[in-house]
Amino acid sequence: MLTSLSDRAGFLVAANLIKYAVGFIMPMVLVRLLSQSEYGSYQQMILIGGAAVGVLTLGLPTSVYYFYHHVERQRVAALVAQTTLLLCVAGLLASLLVFSGARHFAASLNNPALAALLPLYAVGLALTIGSEHCLHVMISQDRYGLAVLFEIIETVVRVLTLLLPLWLGYGLTGLVAGVVLYAALRFLVRNGYLLRRGGLDFAGWRGRAFARRQLAYCLPVALVSLSTLVGATFNRAILAMSFSPAQYAVYAVGALEIPLDVIFQASVANVLRASLPPLVRDGNLVEVVRILREATRKLSIIVLPSFVFLFCHSAQFIQVLFTSSYEDSVHVFRLYLWLMPLHMLVLSTVPHVFGMPKLNLYIALATMTLLLVLGYALLKTVGFYGPAIAMLLAEYVQTALYLLVVTRLTKASLARLLPLRHIALVGLAALLAALVSTRAGHLTPSALLNLVLAGAVFSVTFFLAAIPLGVFSRDDVRLIRRWAAKVLPIAPG
Repeated sequence: MLTSLSDRAGFLVAANLIKYAVGFIMPMVLVRLLSQSEYGSYQQMILIGGAAVGVLTLGLPTSVYYFYHHVERQRVAALVAQTTLLLCVAGLLASLLVFSGARHFAASLNNPALAALLPLYAVGLALTIGSEHCLHVMISQDRYGLAVLFEIIETVVRVLTLLLPLWLGYGLTGLVAGVVLYAALRFLVRNGYLLRRGGLDFAGWRGRAFARRQLAYCLPVALVSLSTLVGATFNRAILAMSFSPAQYAVYAVGALEIPLDVIFQASVANVLRASLPPLVRDGNLVEVVRILREATRKLSIIVLPSFVFLFCHSAQFIQVLFTSSYEDSVHVFRLYLWLMPLHMLVLSTVPHVFGMPKLNLYIALATMTLLLVLGYALLKTVGFYGPAIAMLLAEYVQTALYLLVVTRLTKASLARLLPLRHIALVGLAALLAALVSTRAGHLTPSALLNLVLAGAVFSVTFFLAAIPLGVFSRDDVRLIRRWAAKVLPIAPG
């Protein structure tokens, strides 16, 4: 079963890698096709849209993983139908809020141009929210390959629909129209597939609907998203109001988060959300603990070496990406890097699969309160680095709370839940690799080439050190060979 779960997560990781690569490159393209003020307006719309999607999806997509395995088979069609309907209603609500508040948003952000653009953007927002659940249903149906295919095709279509209007000379308005067109295509194709070719019989679904029960499950999830959004926004806002724009730019560059959580941790978490509920339902907690432990072990092999490399080469990394003008951002970047080791844990998934999302809400509220208090207090006492330190402390406290909750739910000790010895061995191999790679970081006059060489030396040294230390299991080797055979033009050995 574990190998199967690893392969499933691998499919989602591959899709996320492609999405992140495109997401990383797109801003570089857009800043060359838009003026600075136009690009700023686009980013402000994305900020508004991201907040609306994060809150007004109401946790409904995530709830699919739980209810798909906790309702009778004849009620699965009702689950999909009512989730679609509820998200469409939530999308309309989000659209109305943005449409009616367009002038208010424009005034608050000191950007009058938004008043004309947000009503059009609001249409795309409704369509986006109305199709957020579709891939979650596919994953629950064990159709990982199809879910990845959808994501890859959608990424290509998104690039074309966004860039084509700009290349034709329609400017920012054309870009927003492209956003709406992409959202419409996504809505029609995703929901069309689910409702017509998803293998479900929707006849008489209304008589088997359980919308109140689903919303009761989802409300804490939605409040978790809201509390997280409030905490993160407040922390940045108080810093932006306390320092000059130039100083805030230094902080924003340093606060760059490497998205290992989005690419790897979230992919594994989605697989666990779809796979663990039947085990919990049957009372097989031993298998739940084993899978959680193995997921942490595998993620540690990716996360810990990345953390060590970036920390040791942080000055090179920031200067290559953002030039030497932002060398002061390195200190902030190193603080935020300490969040990265937490990305090897998938603890927040566990209360969901036990049907206890309120536990996530209580932890999120406690973390948000701590973050707000620490953020303000440390800004006044420590100064510029206060909000970053507050974020770091709050996240580690949150992880400690999740460890306490998960050990109680699974009835497992910390030593059974976490592969502590293996994590230590991975860290040792990464430190040995860092010692060697730092010597290779200044071999040429090119900063970019030096960083690439350091990365290559680090990777080779890490693998050479990890093998005798027993970091890789036989399952890991077989998994690497399977995926190498899938993505490389070689025959499996």
